[in-house]
Amino acid sequence: MIQTYIQLVPLFFTFILGIFLRRIRFAEAEHGRFLLKFMFFITLPALVFLKISQIELDAQTLVLPLANIGVNLGCMLVTLSLAPVFNVQRQTLGAMLVCTMITNNAFMFPFMLAIYGDEGFAYAILFDFGNALITSTLTYALAFRYGPDAHTSRTLFTKTMKSPIVWALFAAVTVNLLVIPVPKVVEIVLEPLAGMTNPLILISLGILFTPRLNQLRLLSATLFIRMGVGMMLGVTVARLFGLDDLAFTIVVLCAAAPIGFNALTYSTLAGLDTEFTSSAVSSSILVGLFYLPLLMYLMTLF
Repeated sequence: MIQTYIQLVPLFFTFILGIFLRRIRFAEAEHGRFLLKFMFFITLPALVFLKISQIELDAQTLVLPLANIGVNLGCMLVTLSLAPVFNVQRQTLGAMLVCTMITNNAFMFPFMLAIYGDEGFAYAILFDFGNALITSTLTYALAFRYGPDAHTSRTLFTKTMKSPIVWALFAAVTVNLLVIPVPKVVEIVLEPLAGMTNPLILISLGILFTPRLNQLRLLSATLFIRMGVGMMLGVTVARLFGLDDLAFTIVVLCAAAPIGFNALTYSTLAGLDTEFTSSAVSSSILVGLFYLPLLMYLMTLF
């Protein structure tokens, strides 16, 4: 377990750097929002293209992305079914939906590599493929659906199709399935951009970090749906697909991941409740640091 925390030291440092920059007033909230937008439109599409174009796609491995899609859709349905209970504003409900529908598999990668080695890490990447698919399409559209501006189905579709992540996905899947070699010069150009994604996310998240536990009831429900219900859905989906051994373990653990950083990006772009989203993302990371190692240990008992 100590080795896992050692693997996460760079993540902790980068996140704390963002907090420090805000504390000394070197950076303001507006700077954090700019970094998130830059990441969304520039560095994240580069990362998505490089990652997915290099994954081996076949009938067997497609089960893992489908498992993630099933988990995210299940969390969406649970959130919508509980919405009348909370009686919150539309933008806050939209933020809650975005938070429960995006798993932070990037946060999970160091865990997977440290504990389960290269094979577990590969399974986690394949699982994340489904997260990328649904995040860049349905979740992106829902974010704007619950934003303050009125959108018809046509405008939502237009906004979705304008998402650079969608086009990065299309390009990557096409290159992958048609076995088109990615030119070396393209990799050379995209790799530095892709490598900026996690630091930019973490620094911007630190800048926008809000340790205040506002709307505690709604925040607790959001974390429970994303990490608790998500885990139970992971067990269910993994069983339905007949997964066992390491594949089963990876699906359950990644289904219990914290809220994805993209939730804050989408909330910012769509005009949702960014204060709640930032608090939820930050809180889920703190919970995950203690909850996930314990869950890993419990998985060894079964």
